[in-house]
Amino acid sequence: MKNECNKVLMLVCISLFFFTVPKLYAQSFAKDSIENLIAKKGSAIERIQFLNTLGEQLADKNTHLAAEFANRALLESEKLNLSKEKGKALNNIAWVKYRKGDFSAAFAYSTKALKWNDSIKNLPQLAASYRCLASVYNSQGNIQKSIDFFLKDLTLHSQLQDQKSIGRALNNLSFTFIRGNVLDSAKIYTAKAISFNQKLKDYYLISFAYRNAGDLAVKRKIKDTAISLFERSYYNAKQANSIQMQLTALYRIGRELNNEKKYAESIHYLEKALDLGITMGAKSETALIYSLLAVAYDGIGNYKEAYRVQKQFSYLNDSLYQERSRSKLAEMQAEFEAEKKESEINQLKYEREQQIASNQKKNLLNFSLLITLIVIILMMLVIWRKNKYKTATNLLLESQKKELEETILLKDKVFSIISHDLRSPIASLNAVLPLLDPETLDHETYQELKNNLSKQLQNLNYVLDNLLIWSRSRISGVAQPELKEINLNKQAGISVSLLSGLAEQKKITINNLIEHSLSVSADPQHYDILIRNILLNSIKFTNENGLIRLFSKTENNQIAICIEDNGVGMNPDQVNRLFQLKTHFTTLGTQKEKGTGLGLLICAEYAAINNWSIKVNSEIGKGTVFSLILSKTNA
Repeated sequence: MKNECNKVLMLVCISLFFFTVPKLYAQSFAKDSIENLIAKKGSAIERIQFLNTLGEQLADKNTHLAAEFANRALLESEKLNLSKEKGKALNNIAWVKYRKGDFSAAFAYSTKALKWNDSIKNLPQLAASYRCLASVYNSQGNIQKSIDFFLKDLTLHSQLQDQKSIGRALNNLSFTFIRGNVLDSAKIYTAKAISFNQKLKDYYLISFAYRNAGDLAVKRKIKDTAISLFERSYYNAKQANSIQMQLTALYRIGRELNNEKKYAESIHYLEKALDLGITMGAKSETALIYSLLAVAYDGIGNYKEAYRVQKQFSYLNDSLYQERSRSKLAEMQAEFEAEKKESEINQLKYEREQQIASNQKKNLLNFSLLITLIVIILMMLVIWRKNKYKTATNLLLESQKKELEETILLKDKVFSIISHDLRSPIASLNAVLPLLDPETLDHETYQELKNNLSKQLQNLNYVLDNLLIWSRSRISGVAQPELKEINLNKQAGISVSLLSGLAEQKKITINNLIEHSLSVSADPQHYDILIRNILLNSIKFTNENGLIRLFSKTENNQIAICIEDNGVGMNPDQVNRLFQLKTHFTTLGTQKEKGTGLGLLICAEYAAINNWSIKVNSEIGKGTVFSLILSKTNA
């Protein structure tokens, strides 16, 4: 409710400015009144929002004040990092520049607003950016691009269900199709715009729609209907307090009266339009009105006034020509440059007396473009080389970082093994050995201690063995395989024999069921390391009276050597972490056996160097199957 009151107060000030206060004091009076309203805003964001509203409302009434408030909104929103308000301020500045006829600046701010609003996904203001860009393209005669952007504006506002903006987009498309002489589409969109905006009861949009209808009537050469429609546009524009729409309707009426040679009547409308154009600061429309007045004064024989207004037209038109030329260059870029060159060539043909001088300018331009192109290519080459060097450096640093992380992880792992997995059993042995005196111990206790020590020594031996293999692979890498023809059953039997004592202590049965005829060309030591470590893992996690089976499967071009146990099993997460240095883990066995966790990491490395693979299938409480996959091509 408070915001609505502020808008009403603001519109009252604007109305006083344009319709009740003498021109000499109007600007200072209205500006002072508005400044008082701005000063009453409690927070910074309220003040910026109000400045943006002022910039938007004044754009078609007084471009000087609109530009001042829009620029203030932009500066303050940037200071406070208010993204949405910044996007609206950029659009307001672009629209004011367009209204003033400064199309170069309008294009620059429109593109900046579009990029900003798109980056923050500010859809309402993104649609407004599309509308402003479309209007600038329209002013340059690029009808297709104008239509493309107006259609984007219509589509986005339809998605947002912004009825007023939909009505405005329909008007803009109608206007553009008329200007591009696409009269069938113009007729459809003009009818849609009139019907839609009358339902909205928005005087500004109704005025715009009737003005388009008048333009269409002019194209179709229905003169009386055109003037009548422009008068209806003017009436609705007055209801909306839109100076821009009033002056555009008035000068159209004057133009059509000029065409009918009703010059005295035309001057009446054109003088009113001129006052509004000067008040609003709309250079483009003001220049056009001067040119129409020159025709009207000439028509009634008032050559002095005709000369005066023609001089005013020439002055304004010259300044606008430069702005429009810069705008085209900013918008059309290479395409416009080519058109400009073609225009220069045509002019050279027409003005033969300046042919030599023009050719020299052309050569100089080409030489400048060549030098510029060479400089650009060199700059791009330097940038490319810098980026390439930077990328290579980053990759090297990343690689070194990973190596360092692995080295630190390895160091921690080795220290952990030495400090815990080796020190603990050695300390235990050191404590128990002095007690092994057959004379002080009964036979049963002596035998039990001896068996336990033997078990610990055996585990300690495997830990040391794996630690030596692991350390050697870290220092010099895994040795390349020395291929020999080996029988898979017999070679696996060596590891089974070595570990049978350990299995017997837990009353575990190991059955070697690998097919006796299977042979491959492989490194026997590597094969032993893999079988032994997987078997050790199975023994560790199999309960007493358990069963471990070694068997083979042949499928397609591969041989699978499987080691199956009916132990405790693993969940999928544990299976996925088995062979990774960063995620591997170790747990106590079924009889609290300790381990380093290095065995399976060693298996992964030795399998990789031999182009073998290891698959694991496991289920909690049901056991685990490790499958060593070998290529059958060497069988």
